[in-house]
Amino acid sequence: MVQKGDWKTVDLPEQTAQFVLERTLTNEDLEAIQEGHRPQEMEDKWFMYQEDGRLFLHRSWTGYCIYMVELSQTGKLCVTVNRDPEQYRETDLEQDRLMVEILLNQLIQTNHENAELMKRYMDHKLKK
Repeated sequence: MVQKGDWKTVDLPEQTAQFVLERTLTNEDLEAIQEGHRPQEMEDKWFMYQEDGRLFLHRSWTGYCIYMVELSQTGKLCVTVNRDPEQYRETDLEQDRLMVEILLNQLIQTNHENAELMKRYMDHKLKK
């Protein structure tokens, strides 16, 4: 199981935004999320760990915390996103919503959903 101390991390800054992600997590999903993710190669951009009922998603190169997801089985996940422009330049909550979905799928091994999500993410990004 991956833990915060396994990587150089920087906590979320005071500048944040929030959104609710509608997604139901099963017990199996929560078990997979609890394992976390430690990058194995340079191309792997995320370090993810679960602590105190929250999933923390950090950029692997900088250690900056980009997302914090309050885990729940209610069908609504509260997500806090970094909005410090020195650490993270994205300002579009829809882009963030799609990225959190992609990263959750990565953790719980539902990569078949990621192809469509990645297409939507890139299409949305190109529209800006």
